[in-house]
Amino acid sequence: MEGRSVLIAVEPPSFQRLIEHVLHGQAGLRVFGLSGSASPAHRAARLAPDVIIVNHRLQRRTHGDVLIDLRRVSPCSTLILLTHSLAEPEPPRVADASLPEDAVVRQLLPVIRKAVPRTSCQTLRPASAGLRV
Repeated sequence: MEGRSVLIAVEPPSFQRLIEHVLHGQAGLRVFGLSGSASPAHRAARLAPDVIIVNHRLQRRTHGDVLIDLRRVSPCSTLILLTHSLAEPEPPRVADASLPEDAVVRQLLPVIRKAVPRTSCQTLRPASAGLRV
């Protein structure tokens, strides 16, 4: 897992800090959180991370579909969706993996390590074209 970049796009900020703490100091990971007013899609387009971690709470907070926007601007990134529980319905197809929020401390790192880089991806239109802010 050499040099994999990870973008954390979750709500609330305290949950983002928890994930940053879990991943802190892990060899081969460069971790980026959301900062300022940049949308997750704008940040993903700029960073082109290997892995993007997103949760349902962020999806409800923003207009539009965050997962679709992330996939459009960063098609080669592996999307990991954090859900409220295992009992939730099947995650959207746009997500490559899912994990219950309460399992982050124990299972997030193994999920990131197992995440296979997307090899069949296409660069779609630029992030500045038609992004919802």
